[in-house]
Amino acid sequence: MTAHPGFPTRTTLRELTPTLRLLPYELGEPTLTALYDSGPLSGRHGMRVQANMVTTLDGAVTGAHGSSREISSPADMRVFSVLRSLADAVVVGAGTARAEGYTRLAAKRAHLAQRRRRGQADVPALVLITASGRIDTNRLDAAGTSDVIVHTSCADEVTLERLRGYCGDGNVVTHADDVTPAAVLADLRARGMRRVLCEGGPALLGAWIQAGAIDELCLTVSPLITGTGPGLLSGPTFDPPLRARPLSQLTDGSTAIHRLQLGSP
Repeated sequence: MTAHPGFPTRTTLRELTPTLRLLPYELGEPTLTALYDSGPLSGRHGMRVQANMVTTLDGAVTGAHGSSREISSPADMRVFSVLRSLADAVVVGAGTARAEGYTRLAAKRAHLAQRRRRGQADVPALVLITASGRIDTNRLDAAGTSDVIVHTSCADEVTLERLRGYCGDGNVVTHADDVTPAAVLADLRARGMRRVLCEGGPALLGAWIQAGAIDELCLTVSPLITGTGPGLLSGPTFDPPLRARPLSQLTDGSTAIHRLQLGSP
């Protein structure tokens, strides 16, 4: 999900669990950041992998025009901004990046001091997962300064050379078969990254949850019914159902914002 510059993010949130308190907007969001950074950095892949998605009451992840921005809200954007500020890398499917108009990520002045204290780069890397090797370089270069790392199963040398010319040789990682979550996370861990944020879309998120790669699902439920698809997850069936343990719940009075620890599939 991409940020929307038109959204004010200073709406007051109320934390319902694990404690009951008001969370007014603060410059740099230190309180909200501490809440979302409270989980261990030693999950199943030796790091912490959070996923962030927004959905409607009927399970849609986009509005009528195909964008998650249509179903987002100021409350959602406060959490979205904090999650990105914590990430060493933001992982997204290339199709979702094209549909949502992703650009390179930009450093946020309000979060720079906290990132530097944690020993992080000023801006997270953008990690694109693509079978075809097709990425929209013109759109990516429209804003932001982040590195772009591509994981692809494409074997076409012309496409790969174009990607290497754009991203740099070390930032194009090829896979003989499907791009697995474990392989992506191993590469990011080797680069010294410990906080990873997955932003979908539904097929990628479904595959990553099925593989046990997601430690925490951060899910905003907007009080909307759109009748649009696709749903939150695409692909896997969980039998028995995958259990999730609530870690925190926030609200602005209408939007429900959940943070859930996911169990093993």
